[in-house]
Amino acid sequence: MIWAALGILIVIIYLTVKITSGRSRTEEKSSLPQGNVSVFMDSSGKIDVIPFKLNKFKQGKASHYPLSLKKPYTPEGIGELIRKGLDLSENEKSLTSRELMKSLGFYDWKEYSKGRKSVSVTCTEQEVALNSTIRRKDGSYAFRVRGFERVLPVEISNSELGSEVLKMMNCSV
Repeated sequence: MIWAALGILIVIIYLTVKITSGRSRTEEKSSLPQGNVSVFMDSSGKIDVIPFKLNKFKQGKASHYPLSLKKPYTPEGIGELIRKGLDLSENEKSLTSRELMKSLGFYDWKEYSKGRKSVSVTCTEQEVALNSTIRRKDGSYAFRVRGFERVLPVEISNSELGSEVLKMMNCSV
């Protein structure tokens, strides 16, 4: 009798563990810091996140060294890197173009941008705006659409943010 009860208890514990381990954990959503980053992807899938600050003429200037991520990565990892970049974008640091290119291992912007897709991420208190881009012949990028292409809530998980940026990357040219 005791052995039968013990056997049933073991089966119940086994089934409970098996059922609960199959459920994915829900990732916690948290507010993104305000800021701006450009997310670049090369042909091998390497991601560079460049934090930047807008000047009074609405021109971006790198405010920190790039953050990079090589494959294999997850949407959560990409979102985490973007979150960190947004946080760094509002510091008082400002990189010259030469410092930025040196940190990326390239001579100039045209050389760096060749073959890379780009998505712009701008976060305010109210929303996160994503824009895919088109690379111009001079190496610069322009938004594909006027206004914001995709708007997300500020309360977002890293996984959701990373997934949305990867979707937008597919629209970049």
